[in-house]
Amino acid sequence: MPRTTYHLTAWPLTVAALLTVPWPGQAQSPPASAAWPVPAMQMPVPPGSQIQPFPIAEQYGPLNVVQPQQLPVPQHLPSPQFAPQQLPLAPQPYYVQPATATEADEALVPLPLTDAERLADLEAKFDDIAQKLKASVEKEKPAPKKEDFPTFRTTGFLQLDSALYAQTPENIATVGDAQDGTGFRRARLAVQGKVAEFTAYQIEMDFATAGRPSFFDCYVEQSNIPFLGAVRIGHFCQPFSVDSLTGFRNLTFLERSLPFLALVPFRKTGISAANQSEDQMTQWTYSLYRTGGFNNAPLGDTRSATDIGDIGGYSFATRATHLLHYDDLVPDRYLWHIGGGYTFAMLGANDAVGSGASGNIGSPRPFYQARTTPEFGPLGFSEFPSSFGSAVNGTPIFVDTGRYEATNFNMFGLESVTQWGPWGVTAEYIGTQVNTPWGSVYYQGGYAQAAYRLTGENRVYDKKTGTLGKLVPYTDFIPLKRDGICGWGAWEVAARWSVIDLRNPDSFDGHYYVAATNSYTGTSKAGNGVLNDTTHGITWFLNTHTKIQANWIHAMLDNTAGGPSTADLFVSRVQVDY
Repeated sequence: MPRTTYHLTAWPLTVAALLTVPWPGQAQSPPASAAWPVPAMQMPVPPGSQIQPFPIAEQYGPLNVVQPQQLPVPQHLPSPQFAPQQLPLAPQPYYVQPATATEADEALVPLPLTDAERLADLEAKFDDIAQKLKASVEKEKPAPKKEDFPTFRTTGFLQLDSALYAQTPENIATVGDAQDGTGFRRARLAVQGKVAEFTAYQIEMDFATAGRPSFFDCYVEQSNIPFLGAVRIGHFCQPFSVDSLTGFRNLTFLERSLPFLALVPFRKTGISAANQSEDQMTQWTYSLYRTGGFNNAPLGDTRSATDIGDIGGYSFATRATHLLHYDDLVPDRYLWHIGGGYTFAMLGANDAVGSGASGNIGSPRPFYQARTTPEFGPLGFSEFPSSFGSAVNGTPIFVDTGRYEATNFNMFGLESVTQWGPWGVTAEYIGTQVNTPWGSVYYQGGYAQAAYRLTGENRVYDKKTGTLGKLVPYTDFIPLKRDGICGWGAWEVAARWSVIDLRNPDSFDGHYYVAATNSYTGTSKAGNGVLNDTTHGITWFLNTHTKIQANWIHAMLDNTAGGPSTADLFVSRVQVDY
């Protein structure tokens, strides 16, 4: 029966291993003198190799090394140099262990690379490609264009409000019959920009208040000043209270809290400096400003940005906040800041002849007066609100200290702001000590509010000012582009409780202002009392710049003279900003 010869060839030398494979019924090891051909297996054996046990010899019989000239050798390979050897079958298997390859062999047969070597080679090629790409981009990148000054951009917003009132008879008898109404609460236009790299400006006017148009944030600011930071000069919000410094367009409810509405000076003409720590976890601001506003009033906006009078009229305010926690991995989403503020104000007066008389501006003596409506409005003529007990000019005043002669006041504030994912919680306490020639009085108030974004968003946080900003919806409501992401915008629900206590001691009797005689000889303190408000609200953010709000305000008044009474306000707002 014919035999089968197997040939395995490899580089650099060839050894013919004659493997005799018996067919069924034949002897396993034919005699060495057998004349019939035997199978041959060619295997690589480098020069100087050692013949060692080879596993397959045990299975297939004796392994012989034959003359290389008996086998076909590729023409491109060097001629093998070794002598034939006879390998008797040993008790154990045999294998071939190659000796060290020569330099010529290494040049012809590359050794396989390890994983580490292959990785290093790939990294080197990648770095080379990256360098070439970078050089190409740098070559094609245009030279940075120098910014042209001055620069400007326009911004603004409008708020259209509506209100329905439901008062108890006792409340109507105390504060007046509040009338339902609709009107523009704010309608503002502003221009912002720079006149140099570190010199910015803003000019903002409002067209929805009495005395249209009215001055609001109008200032020039120089930044990057060592130690001082950013220095601002003009008419702007004074540094006190996170409620005060949160922009109107970013309010959770239609209006700020009762203690702000009653006690905070707000916008005045002055100079301020603001800076923050290197890690941006702490910020502070302080300012000097003219105390008086409209007719030397110490509280609220000046509107005309003008204060006239050479008696007193200078104040100092400061506020600082610190972030106890801020998650840098998800900016603005998880944070907790605490802060405090302080204001000292020297009350001012215009002692020119005729000051304060009918048709003239100013007040002949320094005075203090704090008052507020519920947390809506004032919808109507905010600069000329009705006197306490009347609602003829819009939303009525619910609590009022009355106007009395005073010299100065100290105001203190504490605040806490927390944002934890879609949750937001804010709380503040404000107290004011007013000093008069007849003693002092302490007014106080506070609020706590919580908001939850049903669609999961959070508000932006500004580390420079320590305030919360816009809420940016994940999806817009009915986007203009058909291929855009369609959704229902963002939804937020919120609740707030706030209180203000404006009660005077009996020693103030005889020192209240009497308009008929332009003197401080009155005894009326009809507006004194404590006002508590609970507000529930829902806001629909159609997109980043449009929102619709609805609030239900339950006002609980405890008037010193008229006793307790309640009122409910159902108010709404449509706002657009850009």
